[in-house]
Order: sequence, then structure tokens, then C-alpha cells
Amino acid sequence: MTKRYLIHTLTLALLAGMILGMLACKPTVDNKIWLDELFEKGRGIFYQTIQEKISVHPERSCLTEAEITKIMELETHYDRSYGLLVNIFFQKDEPTYRMLLTEGRRKSKVRFTGMYLELVRFSANNFVECFFLIDWTTAYARETYDEYKDLDAVDLVVRSIGYHAKLDIPEREMFVNKLSPEFDKQDTLEAAGFPQALQFTRGKGVKIAVLDTGIDESHSIFRNTRWGTHFSLVGREGPPWDTDITVIDWGFHGTAISSICARYSPEAQLTMYKFSDGNTQNNPAYLLLMECMLAGNIYKAVHDGNDIISISASGASLDADYLREAVKYAYENNRIVISGNLYSKWFKEGNILNFPGQYETVISVTAAERKKNGTYGYWDVCAPDETTSLAVPNEIFGAFPVYMEENDAYIPSISAAVPVIASLFALTISIYPPEGTEGPGEYADTLMKLILDNAEPEAVGLKGFSPECGYGLINARGTQKNNR
Repeated sequence: MTKRYLIHTLTLALLAGMILGMLACKPTVDNKIWLDELFEKGRGIFYQTIQEKISVHPERSCLTEAEITKIMELETHYDRSYGLLVNIFFQKDEPTYRMLLTEGRRKSKVRFTGMYLELVRFSANNFVECFFLIDWTTAYARETYDEYKDLDAVDLVVRSIGYHAKLDIPEREMFVNKLSPEFDKQDTLEAAGFPQALQFTRGKGVKIAVLDTGIDESHSIFRNTRWGTHFSLVGREGPPWDTDITVIDWGFHGTAISSICARYSPEAQLTMYKFSDGNTQNNPAYLLLMECMLAGNIYKAVHDGNDIISISASGASLDADYLREAVKYAYENNRIVISGNLYSKWFKEGNILNFPGQYETVISVTAAERKKNGTYGYWDVCAPDETTSLAVPNEIFGAFPVYMEENDAYIPSISAAVPVIASLFALTISIYPPEGTEGPGEYADTLMKLILDNAEPEAVGLKGFSPECGYGLINARGTQKNNR
């Protein structure tokens, strides 16, 4: 082979490669144009659907004429609503959308388009229904909270989806954080049997999804933590197939909850799924869309392969279809969903409903109080409930984002008890992993039975199940020892 022939051959190969490369890239460019056009087409359909639905809604008299006018002109007053809402509801079928985009065939595009435009209408319908799926908490919130006094129904609904959430990125380098010895001293570690359980396993290979207000990874408690890819529906408003947003924690709650998982199951993978900012979305007067945000993150957490979904939230009184379906989806895929039980404050105000905690397949967590004699028992901060699953000692230490300049502290609460239970499930899964042949819910049921059977009602002064403490105080030591 002559040198000239070799150069000619290489040149032809290079040109062929360039042409093939351009051809390979062309569908990507075309897809972006098509998808951008689809997203903008959806925008018009979204606001038009809202106008059509509100104009004929049989309960529209519940709203003032000014509120109806504002809803009809939503794009003028709150133009980001479309992007925020479609991102929430996109998560349920996100794997299907991704598959259709990957296929790239004409039929796949047609199906993708049809699915997306139906999703747009569904999102608009839920926005309208949010004003009418209400209960006593709506009037209570509007009458009780000073910051709500000058806001109309539309203002309050868009607040619930994080429209005004703070998403600024802090300058972490300005702060120095030292690990407090209290992380190892907290009484809950010993009372719940974690030191002994951690000799068997530290949760390696297990994935915990924390659904909360965001995360500050820079805190020293996370120095050895393995992270998944964080995700947020707060502030996520662009095309749902090509949008990302920070999971910064300006509410502190998510960092505190995650720090507990990092201490109690130190080798488990943690991933933050942000559904609230811990500020503007607190105590929403209209619950539907925020519960849908929670559900969207549940779907996403399942799709991402998390074993445990930890939700330190309680008191939502609306049994929303979308949330119930998301919890069912997690259970059928053998994921463990853990949520907080009711606080007695809300129970006394008249709220006896609590979702997702009261769903049958959810582990509902309460906290137990340490008595003067060193034993534990019912803590009257928590409401008794027949759906209570387990109790956790309430002396739990947590971390705060370093940029908030708050000292780490003890955070006795139901919220703090939830990640302790999540960590116990992580330890259990690591030594009792699924075989992969279990039917829908079968492995989840087995895990829940293991944990519940090893709980100790005597440790909270009871002889069996009670609405106050469920099946008893958790027993990490016994659960790992008895099931190895």
C-alpha cells in the first residue's frame, strides 16, 4: 500500500466519519426544535384549559369574582405556573417519555406528543381543582397565619408549589463547621440498639430517598456519605425532559433529617428529593398541589431505584388520588415508604387525618419521651392514632446547613424519628436483600413484618399494640441479630 493511497483512504474515512457524525447529530437538533415547540404549544393549552374549566366549574361561587378573574388571567399574574405544574406531573411516566425520545421514531414522537399534551391538560385540571378540594384546614390557615391575611386564593395556591421559594446559592467557603460529639452521644442511638446493630451492618448498598427541603452536603457529618443524584420539584419550571434545579436547603429541615440517616446508617446512599422550601410552602391553605409535588418525588425516587422513601411530614388532611396512587406504586415495586404520625396540636384543632402516614402500606412513625426514671413512654406532643406503626426515642441530634450559622442541636420531634426508622430499614435490607423474584408488595411486607415483630412495646410501658406507640419502641439490635 503506497503512502499516497493510505492518505487518500484515511481522508475518505475521515470524511465518512464526519458525515455520519453530522447525520447522527441531526435528530438531536431536530428533537430539540420539536421539543421546544411542543413545550410552547403546551403553554397555550395549559392556560386555555384553566380558563375553560374555571368558567364552567359548578363550585366557582366559592371564589370571589376578583379571584376568578385572576385565575382567568393566570399567565399575566403567574406566568411560571405552567412550567412548575408540568414538571410535577411529568415524573409519573418519565421513564416512558425517556424511552420514546431514545427510540426517535415517528410513531414514538406522535405518542410522546399525545402523552405530553394530555399531561398538560391534566396539570391544568389539577390547578383548577386545587381551589375546590378543600377542608377545614383551608379556612383555618387563612384565618390563623398573619402572612396569609392579605393574600387571595390564587396567591395561596401558587405559594404551595414553591413559586416564591428562595433558590440562591450560598457561599459555603465563608463558614467552618466542626463535627459535634453529640452525634455519638445521643441517647436514641443506645436506646434503639443501633451501636450493636452497626456491628453487623452499616447499610452498605442500600439507597434512601429523603423527601424534604433540600440538602447542604458540605456539613462535616456528610464527609463519608455516598450521594445519589439529587432532584428538586421546587423551582423546576423548564421543559421537564431537559431541566435541572438546585436542591439548596434554606429551610434547614432537609439537612437535619439527612444528617440523622448519615449517623444511623452511615454506608447507605442518600439522595435528596426536594418538594418543599421549608418556608413559603409551610402550612399551605390549599393542599392538593403540594401533595402532588410529594407524589411526583415518590415516583421519581422509585424510578431512580431507591429502596426506602423517607418523608418527615405529617398532618396533610387531604386524601389526594395522585398521592395515594404514588404510594401504591412504591409499595407494588417493593419500596418502603415511611412518614410521620400526627402531632397532638393538629389533632386537638380537629385534624384527625394524616396522609401519606395513614395509608395502609406506609410505616407511620411517632416519637417516645424519656421519663425521669430513664424509661420511655407516650409523649403527649404526639397524637394517638390507630395507624401508628412504631415509636422512636425522641432524643435525636441533627445538623443544620453551615451557611445558616446555626449550631447543630437536639431536635426532639416526629420529623427526626422518621429517618431513624429509615436507617433501621436500610440496615435490615443490607443483610436481607431482595431475591428479585418477589411479587408486588411481597418483599415490602416481609421487611415491615421483620421490623414490627422485633419492636418492643414493653420498652414504652405497654403490653402490645397501642395507638400511642404502635407496635412499640424500635429495636435495631434485635432486628439484625434475630434475622441474620
